[in-house]
Amino acid sequence: MLFACLGISMVSCNNMLDVDPQDALDTEKVYSSVSNFEKGVLGSYSLYSPEYSVLIGSIMADECRLNPRNNGVNGFGNLLNRWEYTSEDDILLKAWKNYYADIYSINLLLENAGKVPVRNEQERSKKKSLVAELYGLRAMIHFELHRNFGASDADGNEALTIPYITDTDVNKKPGKISLSKFYEYIWLDLERTKDIDETVDFRMNKNAVTALEARVALYQKNYIVALAKSTQIINQFPLSDLSQYENIWKDKSPSEVIFRLKRSNDNKLRPNTLWEDYAAGRKFFQPSYKLMNSYTDSDIRLSNFNFNKDENTEEEFINKYPGNDFSDKVNDVKVFRVSEMYLIRAEANFFLNRKDAALQDIHELRKHRISNSAELNTIDLNTILNERYLELSYEGHRYYDLKRLKLPVKRLEKDLAAEGDQKDLNSNDKAYILPVPLKETIVNPNLK
Repeated sequence: MLFACLGISMVSCNNMLDVDPQDALDTEKVYSSVSNFEKGVLGSYSLYSPEYSVLIGSIMADECRLNPRNNGVNGFGNLLNRWEYTSEDDILLKAWKNYYADIYSINLLLENAGKVPVRNEQERSKKKSLVAELYGLRAMIHFELHRNFGASDADGNEALTIPYITDTDVNKKPGKISLSKFYEYIWLDLERTKDIDETVDFRMNKNAVTALEARVALYQKNYIVALAKSTQIINQFPLSDLSQYENIWKDKSPSEVIFRLKRSNDNKLRPNTLWEDYAAGRKFFQPSYKLMNSYTDSDIRLSNFNFNKDENTEEEFINKYPGNDFSDKVNDVKVFRVSEMYLIRAEANFFLNRKDAALQDIHELRKHRISNSAELNTIDLNTILNERYLELSYEGHRYYDLKRLKLPVKRLEKDLAAEGDQKDLNSNDKAYILPVPLKETIVNPNLK
């Protein structure tokens, strides 16, 4: 069996896939109509938790420092943060299981989509869109698995990454595949999204696919495509101005958000719960001094949300997800924002030796974030990566940005959890690349 997670029930938002995956092939109700098939597709969203990448991308990097009370056997993410984890780490296993379980659900729907009857041209078009949506989701989730468990993209086309699963045969034991083969699969799935819906909210739509294509192309170092795809989005979505920006994070405005996933109190894992245990009143992580000190006083990202102090403990806390009008502990997941597209285009232009264009995009972003922003005179890769650090903090990018370029993680001494902790994580260090969970490699040694 490929997945140690196959015993987990696949619960959709309407319980239509609430069956053991090995028995799911006998479930026919979801394929009885286009309407029911759409409910099955919605179930794939309810299963998917990109919050794992948000968490890992932050705590493995230099965005967080460990709260002193988040330690010992009851610690949450503390071993990942201190680079002392093993392949038995619980968070890594949960991320692997969640992503591959959702891929199984998607593949099950795709394999049986042909059974879904259509009564008219409208239903035919809807069914095509739903199938395209599933291909887009499958590509996105595989890419998250690659970002977490694959080799650095700087290692070249023959470096190994996770298997790309396109069927529901649980008896297969696939091994890792080359990066070139992985990207071949992912682009094939992305090409199959041409019939996807243009505008549907909280789900993969045409703009979400284009944003994903821009991100994938950047990692692949396909800068011409990254430039073209990011520009398509930039031409449609304006950056939020200083007065609008705070409302993005309070879910009051969808401004500059390309694709988001709905969250409620029913979601145990959501952006708000990654940094603090609300029930116990215990913070897991606080903002790193390195990140706090990187903002200027006139930067809206600092003054509005990142580093407030708890009135009871006087501890700084991560407040990028402050809640909405109905709950101070619930926020949607912002999967793609147009600011990322500006940063993708800037990096693509930089590597295409169009440095003036790269500088222009960085200036445009800074103008929408910093009052009376001073213009930069020159640009280099560090400038672009620093802007990504400031703009995309706690959104699941920093560790993956450094990893894809094979750059070290560098922390300040005062951000370390304990005296003597490792301050820098270099690309040749054992902890630099996350391992496939041990439970998976025991079942399938081909994943080693």
